[in-house]
Amino acid sequence: MHSIMIICPENSLLKESERWLSKYGFQINTSQSFEQANKYYDLSAFDLMLVDQAAIESLEHPASEIPETPKHIVLDAKPSLSTGVNSMAEGAVYYLPLPTDTETLLKHVVNTLEQRDQEKATTTPETLASNPVLFAASEREEALPLGTPGSGIIGQCPPMLELFSDMRKVAATDVTVLIRGESGTGKELVAKALHNLSQRHDYPIISVNCAAIPENLIESELFGHEKGAFTGATTAHDGLIVAADKGTLFLDEIGELPLEAQARLLRVLQEGEIRRVGATQSTHVNIRLITATHRNLFEMVKNGQFREDLYYRLYVMELLLPPLRDRGEDISILAKALLEKTCLKHHRPPVPYSKTFDKAIRSHDWPGNVRELENAIERAIILSPMDRVEAANLKLASQHHTKGKSSPASTESDINATLPEGTTLDDYFKHFVLTHQHKMTETQLAHSLGISRKSLWERRQKLAIPKKVTTEK
Repeated sequence: MHSIMIICPENSLLKESERWLSKYGFQINTSQSFEQANKYYDLSAFDLMLVDQAAIESLEHPASEIPETPKHIVLDAKPSLSTGVNSMAEGAVYYLPLPTDTETLLKHVVNTLEQRDQEKATTTPETLASNPVLFAASEREEALPLGTPGSGIIGQCPPMLELFSDMRKVAATDVTVLIRGESGTGKELVAKALHNLSQRHDYPIISVNCAAIPENLIESELFGHEKGAFTGATTAHDGLIVAADKGTLFLDEIGELPLEAQARLLRVLQEGEIRRVGATQSTHVNIRLITATHRNLFEMVKNGQFREDLYYRLYVMELLLPPLRDRGEDISILAKALLEKTCLKHHRPPVPYSKTFDKAIRSHDWPGNVRELENAIERAIILSPMDRVEAANLKLASQHHTKGKSSPASTESDINATLPEGTTLDDYFKHFVLTHQHKMTETQLAHSLGISRKSLWERRQKLAIPKKVTTEK
């Protein structure tokens, strides 16, 4: 049984999680402050801490007063990006808003405990005794063997083995890395593995999705700003790049970075200096940059959408992630691992991985890659009986196309046949939605694509896909 310490004021919304976490089998203790927790408990004996940001704000020196062990998750009733950056820099595994729904919090609790258990398994006293220099690069490879669940990246097919070989060579250096691959292939996992295998592993890795930050805020969030630099800048703010100092900065969807921010990033790479928005002086930073994209940056350079000088600064080492459909037996290996992980997450007994289930998994094209596979398996576990998992409950797009009296023209193979060779994932998504929205609800469309309704709505907005027109009779 895992033990969790909750540190929050008496009136905190976080206190409500004590009751339902106990029902999931966790041993819960609560304290109203770090002072009270340290007085009555040995915090290092706990597996995880859930901490209200209000309890952290009462500390005089948070960085030194928050213990390194156990791992902790910070929850904040007044969330902000700057507070989140500071929390992650001070050791928080996750930073979440309050209130947070039970499913989201449970998911992050389980993920953190899994990380802890994996780290504990790979750093036993026997391992340390036989490897006194465990944290040298070669020893870290042994502690986190690429391709196994412990490393976070699973795969044994030839393209993945080639990728792992390149990663081992690249991790020992400080070169800039560009990771390319379709959405959902696991580019962030590769970035984190490179960081964990590098000499910078003791310092933070700061992950930023460039597409998720509004264009008018991205320079401030990345590079920081001075007090009064713009309306609303009531205090000075260190950006995400400073938070990654001595560690790794991972910029996902780098192709979405505005041209003005690209110019600033180029200076960071060329001079190792950063200047806040509104500042007159520069600050030295020491970061290792890893970027990722599913877009063709070279085409963007030709179209004037991406700076050519920055492109060649980023294109020092390229790592290519193969789509799931090209990974052969890895699909079954991944499905088995995700099935086991999902059963654990939902406190279900392990279920057998049947041939029928595997056949359904292997017959799908997986346009959403590993992310779609994970969503489909979670859907199947939730909908299936406790003692087994049923292939029909995967509710894959190909199943919808072949059910009932649908015409041959609506099958998956025919849909793909109408698309030109080299079609992007966005093109596939748009084509699928426009083709099926007249006969499927938004929920059915989302399930077929292996995404949530919210994600479907966001993709509609991004790709300007019109919703079906309904007429009143």
